[in-house]
Amino acid sequence: MKDWADILSKFSPVALLSALGGYFVHVFQTMSRKRRMRRQLYREISNNFQNTVVRVALATSIEGLKQGTAFRFTEKLDLGFSVWNFYSDEKRREMLFELPEAAAICNIYAKFINIGNDLPGYAHVRGKEAAAEVEDRLLDGTLDKKLYRKVSSPEAWRFMDDLFSGKREKYREYLNPL
Repeated sequence: MKDWADILSKFSPVALLSALGGYFVHVFQTMSRKRRMRRQLYREISNNFQNTVVRVALATSIEGLKQGTAFRFTEKLDLGFSVWNFYSDEKRREMLFELPEAAAICNIYAKFINIGNDLPGYAHVRGKEAAAEVEDRLLDGTLDKKLYRKVSSPEAWRFMDDLFSGKREKYREYLNPL
């Protein structure tokens, strides 16, 4: 017991408080970085979802079919990947995978990236698959609905809210009619 008393007497209260303060500052900064990262990723997902849905609606409309928009689906599709590229690089990937919804976010971005890839099939169908992935993850609770609502534009949220209230069907129903 005397050894412990000697060890504790060597620590000054200022040093102990500084160490504890440093620890809590580190914890607070880490939590703040994760919160900011989630908000940025969700905002980019929401913007990509909205751009994709608008483009799919245009490509599959009668006017879009007349003009052949489905064949040029990716020409004016404005998808952003800057936030995703920032957090998925080697330096920050570990922090990304500390998020509870990291796997869902990775799957969503993989679907968005596939829209522009030269793969068999139509790009607008891959756009529907990406939109369906976002909707499915919001419906099953993998993505945080409150955060998604907070970072989405009012128009985008009203469109998503129609899905939650049952006013419109999921994109998954259009992909697999069985």
